[in-house]
Amino acid sequence: MQLMTLVPLHIIIAGCLMGSFAVLCNMLSFMMIGKINARVPENERVSYFWWGTEVRKRYKKLYPQSRLVFLLDLSLIFMVLCFLFLIRFWVFGPTWA
Repeated sequence: MQLMTLVPLHIIIAGCLMGSFAVLCNMLSFMMIGKINARVPENERVSYFWWGTEVRKRYKKLYPQSRLVFLLDLSLIFMVLCFLFLIRFWVFGPTWA
């Protein structure tokens, strides 16, 4: 009697890719915070622990030609796509079965 069903390989790959894109988003955000903090006075610095959506706006204002915001948006989109793929095939199952 089998107690667990095996998780298909494409589900594992989608989960790993989603986690990788989440870590990439976090690292890009930390890079943006570091660059913001290098430019602004000490009383206007952004904390690495308590930050929100203002980081993206402030970074675009200080560095309008930088591609970090584009990379952050792109990795966030890929993370959401991997999540949707994961939900579609893990929760609802394959259509060919």
